Amino acid sequence: MIKAVIFDLGGVMLKGNVQKFLEKGEQILETRAKHGNDTCFDRKLNMGTSSLRAAFERAFEKKMFDHEFIPLMKAWLKNWEIDNSMLAFAKTLGKKYKLAVLSNSELSFEEKYGDKLKKVFSPIVYSHKERMVKPNKAIFELTLKKLGLEPEECIMVDDTMENGNTCKAMGIHFVLFKNLEKLKKDLELHGVKA
Repeated sequence: MIKAVIFDLGGVMLKGNVQKFLEKGEQILETRAKHGNDTCFDRKLNMGTSSLRAAFERAFEKKMFDHEFIPLMKAWLKNWEIDNSMLAFAKTLGKKYKLAVLSNSELSFEEKYGDKLKKVFSPIVYSHKERMVKPNKAIFELTLKKLGLEPEECIMVDDTMENGNTCKAMGIHFVLFKNLEKLKKDLELHGVKA
């Protein structure tokens, strides 16, 4: 029986994604970006061992001066906005289930959204604080430990299949997020109802 729903932030609870940001950054800087994947924008950044400026410099393969970094930082923050319909749905689920967040994150996510998220989710596992990133099994194990639950008692909602593969290998139920309506149907297939 599922007792907890674990949500990813970027692409699930937060609207936006890495590829859209990189495309916007290319317009701002008039240069091409190295296109990574949505699982982990920048491993060093998401592990808390790098600044956002340094991550941008790696992504765009150039030194960032303030006149470039500041508009890029604004675009980064604007790219990620809380999806209020998802937050409302999570609050409804919270009446019956424990709710957690597990996210490949960086400090600005925590600073911008932490207080609002703490009202709904506990625990919130930020990769930049734990110095581990998804799809590493250890960060999932840490989340389970903080929840005090077994893998089969949890379901993860994430927008990347790579993270889903780790969940499945560990026995954590998994839903690949596409949109809220599909999520509701997919959760019901696992017996999770608001």
